[in-house]
Amino acid sequence: MMTLEGLVKPLMKVSMYIIHVKGLMKMDSWKASCVTMMTAMDPNYTLPPNVALITLQEVGDGTVLLKLAHLYEAGEDPVYSKMAKVEVKKIFTRNVIKEMKEMSLSTNQEKSEIGRMKWKVEGDVKEKPPSRGGPIDSSSLVVELGPMEIRTFLLSF
Repeated sequence: MMTLEGLVKPLMKVSMYIIHVKGLMKMDSWKASCVTMMTAMDPNYTLPPNVALITLQEVGDGTVLLKLAHLYEAGEDPVYSKMAKVEVKKIFTRNVIKEMKEMSLSTNQEKSEIGRMKWKVEGDVKEKPPSRGGPIDSSSLVVELGPMEIRTFLLSF
């Protein structure tokens, strides 16, 4: 029969090698660099809990790439699987958005130029089409997202 000492003793072996790592930055400098200095978002606004901001990247010459994603599948949750609305103006309160173009997911063409493929389906298939966000209101810049939908935008300031 093994005793408690027999179990603990092998775990208490001390290694004779000590690794010393010297950091490249002092702790105070590191802490100071992690403090939020400024935020572009309205401090009283938060994204809906069922929406994630996937990409926020400056592309160049005052253009920003913005990707928003709905996190829930249709029917997955009684509250969060519903349509979500994001007020883009409140994300960028410090800048005036001059133009907002919806793009394909890969950002290589405008969504308005994409032609949807037509599929020939055999049999009696009457599935309900997935709910998708509607067009963007150009004055309020509110974006709707349906369940599992990802929308991509190029914003010009």
